[in-house]
Amino acid sequence: MGWGGIDTRKGVRVAFECVVIVKKRGTTLVFKTQTENISVGGICVILEKGLLRNTPVEVELSLSDNPIPVICGGKVAWSVRRAEYAKKKASQFDTGIEFSECTDEDKARIKRIIEELLEY
Repeated sequence: MGWGGIDTRKGVRVAFECVVIVKKRGTTLVFKTQTENISVGGICVILEKGLLRNTPVEVELSLSDNPIPVICGGKVAWSVRRAEYAKKKASQFDTGIEFSECTDEDKARIKRIIEELLEY
């Protein structure tokens, strides 16, 4: 089953892969994965566990422009089990994370990368 919701994104989202660490706040649960796509307001990642909507997380993005990672607080906006893995033991979840705590400097870094990608 595909996505049946309404697209409420506020910014342009582009396909972009970078290493990302997602930490569920208040727990020891940590995922190391890659982004699927990114916008100034959030990212989509594939996680090995589903997280509930509004779950608070910390996101660490390793961007190519600087060795210092972008670190933002955020929350899970949505999580959908990937259909092709539904019958297998290990599941994967497409997960949208909305940034809620990100410095202006880090937002500017993300915006620059998005603008560069849109030029190609």
